[in-house]
Amino acid sequence: MNTSRWIFSLMGMMGLAGLLAACGSDGAPSVSASGSGSGSGSGSASASGTITGFGSVIVNGKRFDTSSSSFTVDGQSGSQSDLKVGMIVTVNGSFNGTQRSADAVLQKDAVEGLVQSVAADGLSLIVMGQTVLVDNTTLIDDNIPGRNLLNLVSGTDHVEANGHIRPNGVIQATFIEKKLINVTPEVRGFVTDHNDGAKTFQIGSLTVNYATALISDMPAPNGSNWNGLSVEAKGAVFTATTTTLTATKVEPENRGVSNQVDEFEVEGYVTQVRGAGDFFIGNTRVQTTGNTEFRGGTIDEIVVGAKLSAEGRWENGILIATKHVKFHESVKLEGDIEMISSNSFRLTGLPGLTVTVNGQTELKDTNLGGLSSGDHVRLRGRVSGPNSVIATRVELRSGDNDLDLQGPVQSIAGNVIVILGVSVDTSTISQFESVRGSSMNRTGFLAEVKANALVKVKGNLNGSTVRWDEAELED
Repeated sequence: MNTSRWIFSLMGMMGLAGLLAACGSDGAPSVSASGSGSGSGSGSASASGTITGFGSVIVNGKRFDTSSSSFTVDGQSGSQSDLKVGMIVTVNGSFNGTQRSADAVLQKDAVEGLVQSVAADGLSLIVMGQTVLVDNTTLIDDNIPGRNLLNLVSGTDHVEANGHIRPNGVIQATFIEKKLINVTPEVRGFVTDHNDGAKTFQIGSLTVNYATALISDMPAPNGSNWNGLSVEAKGAVFTATTTTLTATKVEPENRGVSNQVDEFEVEGYVTQVRGAGDFFIGNTRVQTTGNTEFRGGTIDEIVVGAKLSAEGRWENGILIATKHVKFHESVKLEGDIEMISSNSFRLTGLPGLTVTVNGQTELKDTNLGGLSSGDHVRLRGRVSGPNSVIATRVELRSGDNDLDLQGPVQSIAGNVIVILGVSVDTSTISQFESVRGSSMNRTGFLAEVKANALVKVKGNLNGSTVRWDEAELED
């Protein structure tokens, strides 16, 4: 059996199921991103997110009608038929009560260019000097044989990858397709190693030579003053032997949003934290207020590398998060390490649940080699299997007997709910909370809990025995 092909078939189905689940239960096709709104009043509205279908644009349950919308696809005028599920779009439009209309839909890929290499496990590839990561939400287009990246030919095939740029410049792909014609080498990302004397800078491992490029929209180059800027670079020639793009144009990354928007949302990875409640998602600055609602996490958990969405009012280049900040990494664990290996560990009291650490995991105040059995840790991550998690952040904490488990519910039987393979008997729990934080009883809680609902349970560990004492429904 071709294991890699089986993995990617499974991942494609899982990613498609996850994306389509966001379209709503009415069965109507849609294009969706993330967000929420007031459901009253009127004004301008914009959102940036991942396409989940066609016929309209849905932003956290809010549907934008696209019947009168224009479409820009990869910098060219296009139509909705040019878009595909998994592509990243920015939608601009308006709302009137709960009715929303899209005036324009703008799609941009993260990189388009030559495949230089594909990892042996098929879970990452190098495209024109950019590391592109694949997970169970990434959709692989059917023009790649078997939807298997291992069938790409390094040094010959070209691809277009849509996705979110992580703080280290790595692209977390949402959609990858093979480019058969009209390949335009282009890349979006953060500038490093700017050298105006040599007329070069880096994006990932790509050297961009802008000596003959149009740069009129950029700040006047001086020494290394472009470092840290988010830009888009296009070229005509990519030289694989030196991983160099000879650019024809370099411009600041354009969000495609006007200076004032009544409701705006962005999703992506935190790339910079300037202070409590003041941070960047991608290249978008976000500031929270005293009324910001935090879903799935707290303000002190907004750290570089966290995947978030934020919604509020867009004013002169800053998103004021008057609505909410939502954490997209649904898994949250805290407890004592029971056993540890070279790239994974388990926590006492959570039998069978395995936490994997990889090269993208942020390790705070420690490294994997510095962890040992008995250490108390707090982590965030994403589901990778029925009883497995990939950690995106692991923090070493002072020792105590707290045990936290947050994740999607897999099944419910009587008083017992199963989360990530761990059975939790709610009969010992006396404190239950709704999504909005209000108290409820066990009967009401169990009536609300459904398969795939996000639930957090808190308990205490006495040796290897767990007593669960709190349960919360999460958004």
